[in-house]
Amino acid sequence: MKASGFVVVAAVLAWTGVAGAEPQPAQLLIWGGGKDTAEAETSLGRWQERAKKNEWEGTLKVAEGYPRILQSGTVPGLKPGFMVVVLGACAPAAGPKVLETLKAFEPAAYARDVTWAEPLACPQLGPEWRVVQSKSWKKKDHTLTAVLLETLPKDDPRRTTRQALRVMLRGPDGRSLGSDERSGSLGEEEFTPTLDGAGPTVTYRTVGPGCTAGPNISETRVKYLIDGDTLTPQLRERLIVDNTNNCD
Repeated sequence: MKASGFVVVAAVLAWTGVAGAEPQPAQLLIWGGGKDTAEAETSLGRWQERAKKNEWEGTLKVAEGYPRILQSGTVPGLKPGFMVVVLGACAPAAGPKVLETLKAFEPAAYARDVTWAEPLACPQLGPEWRVVQSKSWKKKDHTLTAVLLETLPKDDPRRTTRQALRVMLRGPDGRSLGSDERSGSLGEEEFTPTLDGAGPTVTYRTVGPGCTAGPNISETRVKYLIDGDTLTPQLRERLIVDNTNNCD
């Protein structure tokens, strides 16, 4: 749902005194915006569209009431004359880590040091995944982004570490065109993602049924084909261990 002009005005009024918090240093996380309300609402719509597709699910959650549109001139530290889409206000020491996670999904996101007259509301990281690596491949008519995620450490030493490769295709205007996710453990499945080539790839093993000699083991390699505005995972499978005929 797009933010209405009433919501924008209410947000500006809240910042200018209704909240009544003691001004303090903060780092404001900014998704985007524009020169007027219409451009800012379009930017906000891109956030909402991508959030509905679970693009950063399990890695980052904004506080209640965010994202929101603010007039930049009402916040000391921002350049006046713009309407910005704000994802949260963090303590200066906490902001960089959150921004690092945010930029893995949207490199254009940024932070500004400001004086903030509301309670801090920093996005929460996790609770399921942390970002290990990300890379974008930008072309004239699309941007392909791959984010490698890993399960957050737990106190249970028996817990197997898992990884996921989340791949997203966007148009030049930031519109979401498609996504795909593959996940696996770092143990038997030998989940191996690669972000170093001309595009992301992932290889993993699957243990299937077999006979008394043991299970069948196959390997799947996934590459990504982009045809216009369509993202298509291409799977190539090969049998590594075939115990089908080794039955008593």
